[in-house]
Order: sequence, then C-alpha cells, then structure tokens
Amino acid sequence: MSTMLDVYTTRARLWPALLVALPLGLTTLALLPGDFRGWDVLWSLIVFSGGTALLAEIGRDFGKKKELRLFHLWGGKPTTRMLRHRDAPDKTALKYWHSQLEQLIPGLKLPTPEEEKRNPLEAEQLYARCIDFLRGQTRDKKKFPLVFEENCNYGLRRNLWGMRPLGIAISSLSVVAIGVVIAFNYFSEALPPSPMEVACGSVSLFLLLGWIILFTPKWVRIPAEAYAKRLLESCDSMRSRRNE
Repeated sequence: MSTMLDVYTTRARLWPALLVALPLGLTTLALLPGDFRGWDVLWSLIVFSGGTALLAEIGRDFGKKKELRLFHLWGGKPTTRMLRHRDAPDKTALKYWHSQLEQLIPGLKLPTPEEEKRNPLEAEQLYARCIDFLRGQTRDKKKFPLVFEENCNYGLRRNLWGMRPLGIAISSLSVVAIGVVIAFNYFSEALPPSPMEVACGSVSLFLLLGWIILFTPKWVRIPAEAYAKRLLESCDSMRSRRNE
C-alpha cells in the first residue's frame, strides 16, 4: 500500500475511510466461523483492484465538501484569521508576519487596520494571495517537515469529521448486529458470547463513541491552527534561504 499511495494520501484520506469501514469488517469477523482464513485474499483483491485509492478519494471528498462549513464556524480560514488585524491574537506577531510576507512577495502591500476595515473584501483577497504563496512554497516536505506534518494531521481530522454521519451509522449498525447475535445465542441456546464477539463489539462501540464525542469541529480546529502557525513560520526559513 505504501508504494501505491503517498504519505499524505494514506494518512489524511485513506485512514478515515478505513476507520469508517472498520465496523463492517468487525461485524463480519464476529459472525463468521472461527476457521475463516479469507481476509488476506480479500485485502489483496481490494488493493490490486484499486480499492485503496478509491477509498482515499472517498475520504477526501467527504472532508472537502464540508470544509467551508468549518471555516464558517471558525470565522474564516485559520491562516486568514492570523493575518487579519481584527482577529490576530498577537498584534506584535501580526506586524512581523505582514513584514515578512511583504518582503517575500514582490509588490505586496498588506492593509493597515483602517484599510482592512474600510475594504474587507480587498483585504481578504490579499490574505488569500499570501496563503496561496506560502502553500506553494512549502510543498517540499523535506524542507518544511513541520508544515507537512500539521497538514497531514489537519487532513486526517477534517476528513474524519466529514465522514462523521456515515461513521456513526455504520458503527451503530455494527454494535446492534453483534449485540443481537450475542443475545440470540444466549437466550436460544444458552451460549455465552465468544471472545471474538466481545472484542469486535467493544471496538465498534468504542468507535461509535469516538464519532459522537471526539470527532467534532473543535477537535479539527486544533491541527488547523497549528498548520496555520507552521505555515507562517515558514517565512523565516524562506527568507534565510534567500539570504544565503
């Protein structure tokens, strides 16, 4: 799998899709006979038929479709908020980042607080230009490993949140299905639940709680803001390289 998909695609796109599908596999594992040995064959078929790439694309699409909703909840993209006069938590740092960007981008003149207030649309366009520039300059993960790492973290959490309704539905079905089988075996044949049934049901329940409690916009915001900060901090590295 590592030879087919790059690190970002695997972590940020494939893992969320696999986590959504995991309860289906757990349910099947709990219900199949204990001597079933077809998992290796099944996984090989999925990989060689392009199934992992398809899952990665599904994971990405769910997250991207809902990303604008996240930005709306947060009051804009985290990097944009860090560049705005009205939102920046540290005015000294804001002045520094503006100065750095103006030196890195030819012809750029970022707005003053008054100019931003007077013409917010033009200010947003200038901030978007800065973000596009920084993203384009930091694509080399070897030169900017911290930017890449936080981008992977954000992509993973964003896509998990995007797939949250599907994750809740599939995990719920898995918990119910395994619970019904355990109850049926116990009340009809007085059979105690097998260790496999208990393990699979517990993991599905744990995943369900994760989808409901953990995978929220607030959880996604943590790496989003960390990525924005690493992106701005890359200005220092770029200026150092230019001065060498």
